[in-house]
Amino acid sequence: MFPLFWNWSPQYFLPWSGSVKQDIELDRFFNAIPPSAGDGRIEEAAFKRASYGSQLGWLTEVLLETMKDVPADEKSALGKLRLANADIQRLKLARRGPAPVELSGEQIADYLHTLRTQDRAHFDTLSRQLLLLLQPPAPGA
Repeated sequence: MFPLFWNWSPQYFLPWSGSVKQDIELDRFFNAIPPSAGDGRIEEAAFKRASYGSQLGWLTEVLLETMKDVPADEKSALGKLRLANADIQRLKLARRGPAPVELSGEQIADYLHTLRTQDRAHFDTLSRQLLLLLQPPAPGA
């Protein structure tokens, strides 16, 4: 049974107030690449092979390995790349949790350098802990 005044109670829908159905697929993204910017099919195939993040990570690793003996301060592009890479590695470690991870000495040094510049209090605490761990063992221990 209908309410008494059902035909006098219109419903109004403002823009973006109704249900929204979206088609979110990578095909839509790659098809939107204009021909002057590249070939969307090639970009999609490359992305399926390795994501953009993986590709950038590989390039960063190659560059940092090649330039590992080059000194750089924090204001140079190489120094900024080293700091950014150390931050990204720290975020990855934090995301993985306490699982055992093997780190290179360079990764540890980059992390400590980043920590020293960004969080001096945490760096001081960590350096005290590391100094205790690096002490030679007592005889007979």
